[in-house]
Amino acid sequence: MSAQDAHHVRLIGRTALEITGVERVSSFDVNAFELVTTLGNLYIEGESLHMKQFDVESGLVRIEGNISALQYADDSKRKGFARRLLR
Repeated sequence: MSAQDAHHVRLIGRTALEITGVERVSSFDVNAFELVTTLGNLYIEGESLHMKQFDVESGLVRIEGNISALQYADDSKRKGFARRLLR
């Protein structure tokens, strides 16, 4: 795994989130984000969420807001979880 592919999640006081190893942002709104990372799909739930930064080259994403949940899921679990998030 190269440095570019490394995946790290850093949560700061439940109001700021820094994630590396992001390949793409699948969907997002003020209550949920769905990211594809080098280690699988990552779902983020919260309120008043907004993306402060997305550097495609380095795979860095910064999100701010009231973060209430982080969950990894494989594709077989994705539909149920995504459906619950986007209600």
